[in-house]
Order: sequence, then C-alpha cells, then structure tokens
Amino acid sequence: MRTKMSIAMGFITIAAMLLGACGSSSSGSGGTGPIVFGELFPMTGREPFVGQWFLHGAKVGIYEINQNGGVMGHQVTAQLADTGGDPVDAVTALKQLETYNPTLILGPSSLEIEGVINQFDPLKLPDFVEGGTTQLDHMTNQYVYRTTPSDSTLAIGMAYYAITNLKCTTAGYFFENTSNAAGVVTPLVTAYTNHGGTIASGANLEVTPHQSSYRSEVQKLFANNPQCIFIQTDPQTASTFFSDVTQLGHMNVPFIATDAGADVNYAKAMGLANAHQWLTGMNGSPPQGPAWTHFTQLYNTVWGTNQPVALSQNTYDSAIIAALAMTDANSTDPTKWVPDINDVVDASEAPNHVKVNTYADGVAQLKAGHKIDFEGASGTDDYNQYHNVAGAWDVVQWDATGTTLTTVSTVSEQQIAAWNV
Repeated sequence: MRTKMSIAMGFITIAAMLLGACGSSSSGSGGTGPIVFGELFPMTGREPFVGQWFLHGAKVGIYEINQNGGVMGHQVTAQLADTGGDPVDAVTALKQLETYNPTLILGPSSLEIEGVINQFDPLKLPDFVEGGTTQLDHMTNQYVYRTTPSDSTLAIGMAYYAITNLKCTTAGYFFENTSNAAGVVTPLVTAYTNHGGTIASGANLEVTPHQSSYRSEVQKLFANNPQCIFIQTDPQTASTFFSDVTQLGHMNVPFIATDAGADVNYAKAMGLANAHQWLTGMNGSPPQGPAWTHFTQLYNTVWGTNQPVALSQNTYDSAIIAALAMTDANSTDPTKWVPDINDVVDASEAPNHVKVNTYADGVAQLKAGHKIDFEGASGTDDYNQYHNVAGAWDVVQWDATGTTLTTVSTVSEQQIAAWNV
C-alpha cells in the first residue's frame, strides 16, 4: 500500500500514562477505568511519514470517543510503539505493546504486517491493518481487519487514469524490488494490458533501492519511447532516479506514482516545478458527505487544520468502528465484540439498520435498541469475507510551491470494479 516528517520516536504515551491494567481483560459496562488502544506505527525507518498519517487519524478518533463518554464509560488511552517500518522490529514492538494489555491494535502498515499478522489470532487481539499490500487481499485471520483499500485497487486506478485520461497506451514502470512495491506490479500490469495498454520492451524495471545511480536503468526504461511511466520508490531512491532522468533528457513524459506521490517530499525529489507538470500520485478518495465533514471539523480541533493528511481517515474510522462494536456487544472482551464488527458497519445494507456517520450518533442508536450501519470518513467501511474494504482513488498533484495538493481526477469504486477482472 505513503507530508513526511523524519522524527525519531520510541515508545511514547499519547493520551496519558496507563492508570491500571484494563484492555482485553475488561468486559461489560461496569467500571470506569481506561482502556488502551495500541498503536503499532512506523515512526522511523524508511517511511516515517506513514506513521504520522496513521497517528493523526488515531488521535482524532480517540478524541471523539472520549469527548462522547468513552466506551461504555471507559476513557481510551493510546500506547504507541515504533516498528521502524521493519517486520522484524514490529515483532518486538508488538510484544512491548502487549505489556500494556491493549484492547486492540491500530496498524501496522504494509511495511511490517507480514511480520506480525499471524500473532493476532492466537492472542485473540483485534488488529486494524492500515496498508494496501495485496498480500492481504484474501486473508482469513479472524481478528485482523483492514480499513484501507488494497493496493490492487490503487493499481487499477493508476492504469485507468493512464489509459482513460492520459491516453497513454505504451508505458514503462520503475518500481523498487521491495515486497510492498512489488505487490502493486501484477495488478497494475494486468489492468493496464487488459484494457489496451502495452509495456514497452525492456521498460519493466524492478530495482534495488538506494543505489548511487540509475543511469543504465533510465536508458533501458526510455529506450523504446514509453508515453508514460508508472513508479513506486521511496523518496531517497526517487531523488537519484529523477536526477538521472533529467540529466539524460527524459523529463518530458507523465510519471504516475502510487500513494507515495501524494507526499510533498516525493514531489521535492523530482523538483516541485517538474512535479507540478509531470508527476501525479494516488490518494484514497474521501467521500463528500456528512462523515467526511464531521471528520475534518474534528481534525481541525485536534490538529489545527481542516486538511487531513493522507490515510488519517482510515485509522480514524478503525478506532470508531472498534468502539461501536464494543458498545454493541456491551463488552471490551475481544472474543465478544469482534463478531459485532460487521454488524455495526452492516455490509448487507439491511433496511432495519440505521445509517450513522458519527460515534455519538452510533452510540445513541445502539442505546435505543437499533442496529446501525456506520459509514465513515473513508467510505462505506463494508468489510467483505476477507475483512477488506473497497474504495475510490483520487489522482492528485502538488502545485509548484508544494503547499497545495489538488485532485486532478477521481477513479470511482464502480470504475475500479469494472476493471477488476
């Protein structure tokens, strides 16, 4: 499955120090002690901006829950662990979070999930993954849910934009050879070639990141005159690559990036003037409705701006969904409330479920004895049989000053579904 801030963070407490052991051992509505939401985020390493995105959304979600009575009277505190963006370090981070007896885990990202995904079911510890890796498209883990659309839908959106909007029928791709990036290649190429596109001969490059030069790769990439280039790397690799592209005279075709292109530092790696002309990225398309409006208002209260960072709405929704499921089950015991997750998002769209867009409205409806269908800031949040959600994608571009990210096109859920063959 990506406004980067490079900060070194270890384990920190976001809301307050834990006042007592609660978490997954607590059940029912009795007592008022706090419960812990564990945050397993990449705050350092190769992509620390991803951790910042998730942290922003989680803080807004926890703020809303606590401002509206908590979870059955329990205030929520957060405990943050830094995975370093590494699947091995994520194992250690998770073990340290376990000592705080969390009720659930938010995160990790696609960078580290494979290191810990099989630990949640044995622990009976609910986890809300925040990342689009295609490796989770058919997961069967009982306690793991994903509230971000798969990168396979992102890949289809990239292909759709290239052919439909840019009329690019001959392309190349330059991807780093990490598992996270490589998982995008197959659905991207499949969607692109199934709908009239051709990958130029020799222009299918998967490279080792952080090399000192990519001149030979650039020469191969452009040897047969592709009309556009699909790309996913980290900013450091992108900076070297784009420098070589410019020096070799090829900064003259559109570059279609994954959601890495929604980060301003990626645009800076190309050069803001060039990025404004030649670079687009993908960003999960937020709905234009009451849930999104409500989220942006809360976000402004917490963070001082009504422009949420990428993917923050997904961690926000995850926190709200979990709190509503606990309320529905009248328990903070995961073995009792996890089965209620689908019930509060109502994937079946049953007519007797009341649509709600806020935590307060959801709690009020549940207390009144009604079933609810929570539709959040990131979309309908309907989980399928693999605990995945669908979503639309915005194609975005930075202005020449690097201060404004503009949506240049949107690929809808319906358009992605039509190409998902």
